[in-house]
Amino acid sequence: MANTVPLNKLIGQFNEKTDKEFVALDTTVLPVNKSGMYLQKEPTEQLIKAYQAFKQQHPNIPFIIVSATRNYAYQNSIWQRKWNTLFPKFNNAQRTAQDILQYSSMPGSSRHHWGTDIDITSVSSDYFHHNQQGKILYQWLEENMPKYGFCRPFNEGRSGGYLPEEWHWSYQPIAKAYLMAYKTALQQDTQSVLSQLNFDGHDKITLKALLEEYVLNVNTECIN
Repeated sequence: MANTVPLNKLIGQFNEKTDKEFVALDTTVLPVNKSGMYLQKEPTEQLIKAYQAFKQQHPNIPFIIVSATRNYAYQNSIWQRKWNTLFPKFNNAQRTAQDILQYSSMPGSSRHHWGTDIDITSVSSDYFHHNQQGKILYQWLEENMPKYGFCRPFNEGRSGGYLPEEWHWSYQPIAKAYLMAYKTALQQDTQSVLSQLNFDGHDKITLKALLEEYVLNVNTECIN
């Protein structure tokens, strides 16, 4: 798959709502916090199994999908809103980008583009470490999600990239191939990738270096 993933799929420049490989999560048994979220079919099937297994053990603890596929346009709207707020404050493109990248991806660089990644219940580390229900959920996810093919890409102990995200889980069998395809594209056809990323500030930052750090710097369990 690594050599056959088209660039537009890697960088999210497609419409998941009309893609036959994607499923609307609100047509499944999965609880969602908003309508209109999509995921590839195979990850959806495995996520349903994980959800049902969790609910058998913990019927009263929330297991809710709060984010799934986010295409380029969606990610760009997040980026632009934050850029418009922070750039006037810093008046420095690189610093602005690095501040945004603590919590949000550059358009074209998010794993959420791939239809393999989801956020579960909360996007606050505090919830998973200090809320009793969150702690139970997090322990279960860590112990059981790998059984269904999922890994946590942004774990502790990495040398750079995104801060740890307890809520973010990735369907490794497919996401691994996407990651390898992205790495190959960056190495072998850099300009083709960079030329498609026209978000605010793209031409004023160390774009390739930031892509390498934030796309490729993930939990090794998501690669192997």
